[in-house]
Amino acid sequence: MCLIFLFVGFQSFGQTKNIDSLKRELAKAQSDSLRSDLNEQISYEFLYLKPDSAKKYIKKSLELALLNNYERGIAKAYNRNGTYYVVTSQYPLAILEFQKALPLYKALEDSVGLSESYGNLGVLEFYLRDYDAAQQNFYRAIRYIDTVQSKGQYIKYITNLSGVFREKKVMDSALYYAKKAVGYIDAKSDSRVTAVTYFNMGTAQFFLGDYDEAIKSLSYAISRENIPVQFEILSRGYKAQSHIYQGDLNLAENELEGLEERALATKDQYVILANYEAQQKLFEAKNIDKEALIYAKKYIELNNEIHNREQSNILQNLKIQFQTEQQQFENELLRNDSELQALKIKHQRYAIWGVTLFIFLLLILMLILYRMYIYKSEANKTLKKQQSLLNESNKSLTESNHQKNNLFSIVAHDVKSPVAAVLSSINMLHTNFKSFTQEEIEILAEELKKQTSNLYYLIDSVLVWAKSQMDGYKFIKTELRPYEVAREVFEAEEVFIAKKSIKITCDIPQEDVIESDRQVLTVILRNLLTNAIKFTPENGNINFSATKTEKFYNLSITDTGVGMTNDELDRVLKKQERYSVKGTNDESGNGIGLILCQEIAHRLGGEITAQSVKNEGSTFTLHIPLV
Repeated sequence: MCLIFLFVGFQSFGQTKNIDSLKRELAKAQSDSLRSDLNEQISYEFLYLKPDSAKKYIKKSLELALLNNYERGIAKAYNRNGTYYVVTSQYPLAILEFQKALPLYKALEDSVGLSESYGNLGVLEFYLRDYDAAQQNFYRAIRYIDTVQSKGQYIKYITNLSGVFREKKVMDSALYYAKKAVGYIDAKSDSRVTAVTYFNMGTAQFFLGDYDEAIKSLSYAISRENIPVQFEILSRGYKAQSHIYQGDLNLAENELEGLEERALATKDQYVILANYEAQQKLFEAKNIDKEALIYAKKYIELNNEIHNREQSNILQNLKIQFQTEQQQFENELLRNDSELQALKIKHQRYAIWGVTLFIFLLLILMLILYRMYIYKSEANKTLKKQQSLLNESNKSLTESNHQKNNLFSIVAHDVKSPVAAVLSSINMLHTNFKSFTQEEIEILAEELKKQTSNLYYLIDSVLVWAKSQMDGYKFIKTELRPYEVAREVFEAEEVFIAKKSIKITCDIPQEDVIESDRQVLTVILRNLLTNAIKFTPENGNINFSATKTEKFYNLSITDTGVGMTNDELDRVLKKQERYSVKGTNDESGNGIGLILCQEIAHRLGGEITAQSVKNEGSTFTLHIPLV
């Protein structure tokens, strides 16, 4: 589950003052710079209580700073505006605001401001699920602060690091940073920070199976003054689950009593999702399967909605980054054009000055004209050189866009089958719910859980891989066992294999080890297998096999399907033309899968070959270069 609330940075003034006190100071302030700072501080106090009010104070702070050319105040206002967009889930807009603040702090050599900016970027990367980038930005933020002078800020950063490691499922590190933050907390620490720190420690202990310690930490978090309502609800949910695992169902039920209504009232989807999970586990423990199934369905539906929204935010963020880079490139071209124009004007002034001053001296005039000719030739050469560079840049940009389009096609192609499998199971449950026995429902629910889990990890791995490829294909080669990769691939497709009663056999030696890119191998084998399933009739056979030559490791998938002619194979694998026909059960396709896989195989240093006999079957072989 994604962490609901991370601490975004703010300028350190010791303990934050309450709103009334800050308003009294604002009324007495004599300078616009001080009024700008006070408006920014008041906006922070309102940020999590009344975001709309916070926005008004941020706007006033920025207006005062711009009016007086107060650069530090401008940077602080941009940063606070970015945190407002984070809190209101407008992540693309948050990126733009943080990017405005960072160069201002660098120009001012303001270490506190730089720390805040990197901390805010860490929070934003966290929300966009780029946990590695978030981790690096939090480390950068810590390097810019004095942990003695800014102890409160330091506690927030290591508390955020605890949340990052928890989402990366590195629970030992999550617990380490939570305990480290607790070690710095004292009576003067912000109660909200204290509550969230103990929440992080308790949830890490919960996932590590230390339920006694988890209950203690979560109880302490709940008891803290000013604990955000989201964290109180989440703490009670994890505390209830700890009681469930310890067999104390009454205590768990007491913790969850009335909690669903409070979770729904927050309108926070992550809090609601966590509550559904806790409710489902309680009903499962009490063997009330009907209610457990209801909450499981609610969980799946809400989780899908959250996932779709997050992916939309990620894609929008990538689009803004691309637009920003494109704008910077266009600005650079405009600056170059301006310099050329300035150079031409300078030359013209030299000419006018020379003609006026040396009108009667023919020799000097000729020398000046000759010099102008040399300058003009050099300028033309420079202009041609820059035009050539521009053409190369446009060519590179076109190639990059082509690769990104291919990557998104691969993502869509790989996700389509498991999504269809989940949908098929859900439709079966919906259609036959009343006629199914309890045992059949449990079996189907277990299968649906397995399919959803496989889909989650598939999407996660494919998206991580696609993001790593956005600037062109990169291959990360590790040692792997082809047998294990093949097993994972056909297990992911077992719903469609079972639907057509296809027999799968695997003759790949289990002890074989090669060095290659695991994600690339998975993508290609999955495409080849789905094609084999598509064109193999019911009760057919599909076989995985492997051979090794001096330079290549050859993975083959053989089916007893409809087969292809040599002309059809040439069109797809050599000419790379889009060619699609319906499968044996009228399955449709887009004709792009084999083309993309062949392109990736070539870039890896290998290729895909095929042998096929019409109406008898086909064998597709991936040749992987041996290191």
